[in-house]
This record gives sequence, structure tokens and C-alpha cells, in this order.
Amino acid sequence: MKKRSEKEIALLTRYSLINFPLLVGTFLVSSLVLYLSTKVILIREMDGDLGGIEENLRTYVIRHDALPDLYPLDEEKISFKATGTQKPERNFKLLQMYSNREKKMHNFRKLEFPLFFHDSWYQVTVAKPLEGMRHLSSALINISIITILITILLSIVINRLVLKRLWKPFYAAMNVMRNFKLGKTESPVFPATRIREFAFMNKSLLEATEKAEQDYLLLKEFTENASHEIQTPLSIIRSKLDMMIQETGLSRSQSELAKSAYSAVKKLSRLNQSLLLLAKIENGQFDNSYQIDLKEKVEEKIAQFHELWGSRDIRSSYLLQDSQLLISPELLDVLLNNLFSNATNHNIPSGAISITLEQQLLIISNTSSTGALDEKRLFRRFYKESVNSNHNGLGLSIVKQISKVSSIHTDYAYSDGLHSFMLSW
Repeated sequence: MKKRSEKEIALLTRYSLINFPLLVGTFLVSSLVLYLSTKVILIREMDGDLGGIEENLRTYVIRHDALPDLYPLDEEKISFKATGTQKPERNFKLLQMYSNREKKMHNFRKLEFPLFFHDSWYQVTVAKPLEGMRHLSSALINISIITILITILLSIVINRLVLKRLWKPFYAAMNVMRNFKLGKTESPVFPATRIREFAFMNKSLLEATEKAEQDYLLLKEFTENASHEIQTPLSIIRSKLDMMIQETGLSRSQSELAKSAYSAVKKLSRLNQSLLLLAKIENGQFDNSYQIDLKEKVEEKIAQFHELWGSRDIRSSYLLQDSQLLISPELLDVLLNNLFSNATNHNIPSGAISITLEQQLLIISNTSSTGALDEKRLFRRFYKESVNSNHNGLGLSIVKQISKVSSIHTDYAYSDGLHSFMLSW
């Protein structure tokens, strides 16, 4: 299984991380567009005012046959410049000029237009301050910042309260599924919801669990029946072969053939029992877990194997501390038996077995003629370090499966000619 490259985050948090930058960007772009649009409108209004001043000046000159007297005004600045026979162009400009009101340089909108008076052309300049643009910029910036902050605050409140409340049916359905166990509980009951998507999800989950329950019951029934039906003829064949081997009239070749067939049937019987045990473990049929004194159980298993180790001249050493383990008694017996059998069967003459038990750790090490095992395939079914091995390759897969259902971590290491299997919890 690949490691996750990113840390898991809640859906609402992920939504907020995507939504907030989009909201901020939208407001910034909207504020910029609003500022530019308002600027264009204000300049057009200012140009209209300057055009009105132009008309008033032309009317004054026509009526009074004189240029108006110039005097300082707060709102506008007017100047006349004689150009002789050269007619000036009419244009609008933006520039900075000193403002008497602000006592500093300020943005002005200027209109230059030609005026014919007493056989000479004059360039008339009318300028008005663009005070509204500065105030508009400040107002838009303040409004945008306040709006963004309010929007983010409202989004957080909505995500925490409204959206979290809307997602309650989802988490309730997941909690029901977490507590559902095949063959152990009735059909799951999901909370009612008026949200169409969640109702569809609940319906789909209910159909899936019902189908899984039916498949589980069929598989369980098939496994039990198949095992029983296979085990019965195997027992009969083994019994008949055992009687045949004991017959005195058999030739040497016939006796060898009968012993070979007997060995194969015995191996097939063990294989059938191992597969049945794996099926029962995977189906959760061992749910009677208790706190067990592991030190006592390990000592009992050592006593059972002590004579076998002695017959094979296998040295044993062990260091046992008090330890408790929550597990099914039947599964614990199978677990220890498989580990001890593995350490014994794959050992060498005059080899060694070492057993270490700590409070939350069990290590079983053994010598062997083989090198390090394939850690990726070690606990798979039917894995064998040798093709010609007489074992069915299910012992360690059973250990792995028992450890999985009992919340035990299994590990393997090879060092200095010793194979070590470690169980931690």
C-alpha cells in the first residue's frame, strides 16, 4: 500500500481552502473593475463640467466683448494665453497642480480650447481638481477589505454550523457502517434524511450490506459443508490405507505405495483443516476474546515441545516476563503452536530455539540451513522456501490472519543465521 503524500484533511476544510482564495480574488477583481468604471464615469462628468465652463466663457465674451477678469477660485483655475494667428487645439488632460485648498500638489482635469477675440486666437485653459478620485479610491479599498473580512467570517460560521449540520447524516451513516459486522449484527438502520444524495447513499449502503450478508452466509455454509464433506471421505480413505498397511500379505512395493498414498491423504487432510481454519478466522467466528496470561501459555507450549526438541538435539533458551494479551483462547493456541512448529520444523540438527517474552512483545528465533526469507511473500498462503517442502505453506498465513483479527503486529528479521518472528501489541 502506497504511503499518502499528503496529510488527510476534512472535506469542509478542503472546501474552505479552495473557496476563500476564490472569494478574495473575486472581490479584488470586482473592486478593481468598480474603481475603473467609476473613474471613467467621474472623468466624463468632470469633462461635462469643464465643457459647461467653456460655453459660459464663450457666452461672456460675446455679450461683454471682453475677457472675464481672472481671480483665484477654490474649485477651478482659468488662464488665457494669446497665440496670434495660430489656432490652438481643443483637448483634455490629466495633470498635477498645486491645490489652494489641500495646500499640496493634487490631481487636476484640464481642458484646453481655442477662443477668437479681437482678431487674435487665445488658448483658454480651465482646470478643476479631481478630489473625488482620491476619496473614491480610499472608499473602495476600505469597503473591499471590510467586505472580504465579513465574507470570510460568514463563510467560517457557515462551514462550522450550517454545512457541518448538513453533513450529519453522512457521518451518522458512516458510524452505522463502522459498527456493522457480517454475521454479528442485524441489517443496519440509517437515520432518515430529506437530502436526496444522502438518501441515495443510505439506500446503496443498505443494498450493499444486505448483499454482503447473503454472500457471507452462503460462503460460510459452503465452507462448513465442503469441509465436512471432504473430511469424511478423507478419514475413510486414511482408515482404509492404515488397515491396508497393517496387512501382512502385502509385498514391499505395495506397502510403499500404500504408505505414500497414506502420507498424501494425511497432508490433504491437514490442508483442508488449515483452509477451514482460515475461513473461520476471516469470517470472524472467533469472537470470544479474554485477557490471557501469555507467560503461562508460552510455558505450557514449551513443555509440549520440549521432548520433541530433545529428540532432535535442538537447544532451547527462553526469557519470559509477565504479559497479558486480549485474544481468543482457541486462536492463541493455534498461533503459538504454528510459531513453535515453524521454528522446530525448519530448524537444523543440533540447532537452537530462543524465546523472549516481554510485556508487549514476543520473539521466537531459530537457526536454519536457509538464508533470509522473502519478507514480501513470507505471510502469503502456500509460500514455501523450497518447492519440495512437505509443508502446505499455510502456517505463517494463519499466524498473520490471527494477528490481524487480534490487533497484533507481526514482523520478521534475519540476522547471524537466526530467523526471528516478532509479535507486538
